[in-house]
Amino acid sequence: MVELGDSERAYMTEMRMLTVDTQGHETLVGLTLDEADFYILYSRARGSGTGSHDDDARDRYLELHDKHERARIMVLMAENELRVDQPTRN
Repeated sequence: MVELGDSERAYMTEMRMLTVDTQGHETLVGLTLDEADFYILYSRARGSGTGSHDDDARDRYLELHDKHERARIMVLMAENELRVDQPTRN
């Protein structure tokens, strides 16, 4: 996966966006390494205003965004279930 800056990594960790794949590589939840690279680079370009106006690239980004968000929501739901099933004892 492309190199992440400290603030980028902190944000992605807090938002439960990162995971480690079966080969031990860090990637975005629900995405392969190649998909994660495309997603991050496209997001960065879009955020800086230098993003492509290519419809195919935009469509791919949106598909990956949906795929990633579905997987991320599953992670959040699993964490929530653990909290409900095993509440902290005071």
